[in-house]
Amino acid sequence: MDSLASTSNLNLNDNNYCKCIIEQLLQKSFGTYSFSEKQNIINKGRPTPKLQNLKSKNKKTFRYFNSSYYDSNKWLSGCEKSQKLYCWPCILFSREPKVWSKFGFVDLNNYHNLKHRHETNRSHIECLITLKKFGNVRIETCLSEAYKINIEKHNETIKNNRYVVSRLIDATCYLAKQELPFRGHDEQITSTNRGNYVELINLMGTLDLKLSGHLSTATVFSGLSGDIQNDLIQSISNVLMKKVTLEIKNVDFVSIIMDETTDVISKSQLSIIFRYITHEGVQERFLGFVDVSQDRSAKCLAEHTFNILQEYNCENKLIAQTYDGAAVMSGQHNGLQALVRLKCKNAMFVHCYAHKLNLILKQSVDHIKECKVFFLTLSGLSSFFSKSTKRIYALEQEVKKRFPSVAPTRWNYNSRLVEMMSEYKQEVLNLMDTIIENGEKWDSETLSCARGFFQTIQDFDFNFFLLIFAIEMTET
Repeated sequence: MDSLASTSNLNLNDNNYCKCIIEQLLQKSFGTYSFSEKQNIINKGRPTPKLQNLKSKNKKTFRYFNSSYYDSNKWLSGCEKSQKLYCWPCILFSREPKVWSKFGFVDLNNYHNLKHRHETNRSHIECLITLKKFGNVRIETCLSEAYKINIEKHNETIKNNRYVVSRLIDATCYLAKQELPFRGHDEQITSTNRGNYVELINLMGTLDLKLSGHLSTATVFSGLSGDIQNDLIQSISNVLMKKVTLEIKNVDFVSIIMDETTDVISKSQLSIIFRYITHEGVQERFLGFVDVSQDRSAKCLAEHTFNILQEYNCENKLIAQTYDGAAVMSGQHNGLQALVRLKCKNAMFVHCYAHKLNLILKQSVDHIKECKVFFLTLSGLSSFFSKSTKRIYALEQEVKKRFPSVAPTRWNYNSRLVEMMSEYKQEVLNLMDTIIENGEKWDSETLSCARGFFQTIQDFDFNFFLLIFAIEMTET
């Protein structure tokens, strides 16, 4: 580049200019230079040095190069170092490796014939025209008005498409945040309910003219198909997971929390959470579910754990692992926590406090007969009302509040039952009395249960434990 820049201080017939520009163009093509550098080379013109050593032997005589050839052929140039002739336009613009553009011409005996053949060559003519037009006509400054309009329309279309996609992403994020299902049973246009996603997009279209216009005119991409919904969910997930990956990369220590559970279709899934500290505080990131229905052994769970640690490159950062008290998870010798510690020495096992508290409270209560009867009565009340729509209606009319759904494996379920019963005991008692007084309106099972609950709710033991647990759980 420095040698090229120095051409501005050279004369056209300077031998140094010849050596610098011809050799450089043979090594580095003209098309690789910037526009200003190209213009500088062309403005300096073709090098026309005296080629005193260029000669061809014809029988017993030599034919020497005559500098007048430069005057009669405006495209001719030469290189003093190589003592060869070149076509200046072809060196600049031709992409074909030929004699006049790449290897150099030395056969003076056939000069006139070969010169004429080259001048009529189509490639030479195109290069000559390109050289004549260079710098005078810039394509980017001479675009037709129609082409400019086409570009503007294309850019406007891209802008509108990006806006529509942004609205689709907003709808996807909203449904995901609210934990609402996306798909409907029937998403055809004739359906009265096409699913939450489609109906939400249509609702947004009534308030957004751009989105409405897209939905009414789109033929290829409307953004409402099931595949598009899945693609949007996956794309958003990928963005979130990249952020999580970057966070984990920048922290020094991480802990892993896992729990195995069975979903509504009886598939066993392993939930995985990473917990770590950033400059914003403690972060808990849910990574997803892993299907472990085929094998729920400690060895298989350990393989899944190691795969996750490798994926996020945090094997050396793992300092804690938390599971429930199942033997396959917490076993000291062959449990998951023991297998993980064999590979990650600093991964201390911590029994999940939520599971531990639930077990302590539940087992403590189960070993006290009176407490066990008390909580069975509360669970019975919840089941009593949940099994009949007529009972639920009566409960809403009299108490104006429903009992919590049955979940006996979670202690907070018992806590909510105690809170509900403590606050609305008199209303529930009145409802039971009403059912008994109007027995002809109820079936025998309802009437029998109502009498039993009416007596139990007024029992001293029941009210004593209700008061005690209400105080303890409220203070907790």
